[in-house]
Amino acid sequence: MSFSLHAEGLLADVVEQVTAAEGDEQFQAVRAFVLSELEAWPTEPPARNGVLLEIAGHAEAISRNVTVVMRPIHVGPPED
Repeated sequence: MSFSLHAEGLLADVVEQVTAAEGDEQFQAVRAFVLSELEAWPTEPPARNGVLLEIAGHAEAISRNVTVVMRPIHVGPPED
């Protein structure tokens, strides 16, 4: 089985997208990890107000792999 998810925006919006996504057992484990990381995401200035999230994984009888990328982004008008 394979899965992938892209979410980008304000932290609360990304959490909502990740929470609403469905997938297999491997995805559920990755989602739990990602949500725990997003819960600890820095929100106080000077932290950026958004996050870019890319997760992907594949599992078969002889192997499993997962890639998780989380990057802070600025959402809104350009910064000065």
